[in-house]
Amino acid sequence: MTGVAIAPVAWQWGDVDAVCRGDDVDLSHRRVNARLSVRSGRLVRGAGYAEASEEARRHLARVGAIVRLRQRGRYLVHAAGAVDPNGRAWLLSGDSGSGKSTLAYALARAGWTSLGDDGVIIERDGGGFRAHAWREPLRVSLGLAGEFPELNGERARARLDDPRRRMSLPVPIAPGGVPVVALVFLARAATFSIRRVGPIAALAALIRQSPWVIIEDAWAAEHLDALRHAAALPAFQLDHTSAELHSIAGVLSEVMR
Repeated sequence: MTGVAIAPVAWQWGDVDAVCRGDDVDLSHRRVNARLSVRSGRLVRGAGYAEASEEARRHLARVGAIVRLRQRGRYLVHAAGAVDPNGRAWLLSGDSGSGKSTLAYALARAGWTSLGDDGVIIERDGGGFRAHAWREPLRVSLGLAGEFPELNGERARARLDDPRRRMSLPVPIAPGGVPVVALVFLARAATFSIRRVGPIAALAALIRQSPWVIIEDAWAAEHLDALRHAAALPAFQLDHTSAELHSIAGVLSEVMR
């Protein structure tokens, strides 16, 4: 009996091209000749990786880590994460520019610990979810120095090649495996509002912020099912202004009373 060949699945993320062949994934950077593969759950460096720029290697490694975690039942959500004094994780999700990093820093100033500002890893834990930090430094724009005066003393950290003049700042990182209490979907607005959203709207937002779910491989169904269950958590739409930068901890704590 002749076996049926499985057609490779091709997809892209940013400057990284990917081809899935069964459980293996081959990654290549579109701008430089550098390759990285996921083989048997491990990252394997390919041609040109060692010679590539730090930025190109970081992009490849990030996508490789996302794939590798997905194969283990852990899923990256484009979100900031913060842990309140009661040990509960909050996911602050939204498009770039929605205020994830800003509010994550504001919560850190209020004594919360961080799970990252641009990605949080979630995994199912029985009927709930646990969150793990995506270990990258929290980046805050120098433009917020008017609200957070201490940033004036960190000007040397600001990246000159970044239009938003963001700087990496050390903040306390929460330990892994923190129970997730709520999802908060962010948008900047002229007036403040926070409202509950239902599971269908929450699922649509989560899929937008975890787009790897649409890769047609062996883990797609489990990924979608995980997001569907995550969408059943308490979820809120937060339209925020600069006024909430100094009260965000109280705002979030109040909605879960």
